[in-house]
Amino acid sequence: MKKTQKKLGNKGFSLVELIVVIAIMAVLVGVLAPTLIKNIEKSRESKDAQNCEQLKSSVEIALQNETAYSTNVKSDGKDIVTITSSGVTIASDAGTDFTTEFTGQIDTSKTKLTSKKYKDVTDGIKINVNEKGQVTIVGLPS
Repeated sequence: MKKTQKKLGNKGFSLVELIVVIAIMAVLVGVLAPTLIKNIEKSRESKDAQNCEQLKSSVEIALQNETAYSTNVKSDGKDIVTITSSGVTIASDAGTDFTTEFTGQIDTSKTKLTSKKYKDVTDGIKINVNEKGQVTIVGLPS
């Protein structure tokens, strides 16, 4: 009789053991979740910074077209591309040559600001071309 009782008693985990395991898992999740969330936000910021640099490079390449260059390089400077959380906007007076060259370099429909730091920029991040043809990014968050 004792042998059968012993065999039946060893079939699974006790309630106390299960509660201890669940408590340990809850503590681990509580400790690791804030770190994970912080790392996700850092990766979004990094992605937004890379997107801005990629757009700047695409503007520089598009300006190698002579017609696009002459249309967009003005004496007072010009914001040629604006990046916001809703997407990328090309200046209306940028010209078809610039628009064709620029959109041939990068798919602007998939480029949006996703991190909290970059979304908070009220007017968006602008890519400016000055009178010397130098391309700069204006409005980056610090």
